[in-house]
Amino acid sequence: MNLIITSQKGNEAKASAEFKEIALQHGLRKLHIEKSDFDGVLEVDIEDSRGFVAFLREYVRSEPFRIHFVQRVIPVDLVVDTELEQIKQGASQLGAQIAETESFKIDIDERDSPYSRKELIDAIADVVERKVDLESPDTVLQIEVLGEYTALCLARPDEIISITKLKRSA
Repeated sequence: MNLIITSQKGNEAKASAEFKEIALQHGLRKLHIEKSDFDGVLEVDIEDSRGFVAFLREYVRSEPFRIHFVQRVIPVDLVVDTELEQIKQGASQLGAQIAETESFKIDIDERDSPYSRKELIDAIADVVERKVDLESPDTVLQIEVLGEYTALCLARPDEIISITKLKRSA
């Protein structure tokens, strides 16, 4: 899995079809989409996920009313078991890629997490020693807890796509 797509509960099949259509327009033929164990969450394997995210961002800006079911698109850099030590190791590995002059923030979406949001943030903040900026960070460390496993992503804020926000700015 190298992308997570979210949709409204019950619209996963429509979001999947919509996503596939856009991927085909971008020329991607190799992709695999699977519904996760959580309502409104799809797991995607796609070639050149970051390139596709950049394409999708521009696509939404130019054609804002062609997307109805996909809500968010989140790149995935690492997948680990949902164990605090593994999450910390993954966060440390990704955090090492943040330049010393850059700021970051931690965003967490938790679904069936054995840890509280505060526990996760405290654990990650302990291993990523960079300046925190909650308003306008250079990078975002996105943590997606999906029950037994957790997806982590280190991205610029514009690489984590909210279709609704993009439509508003179009």
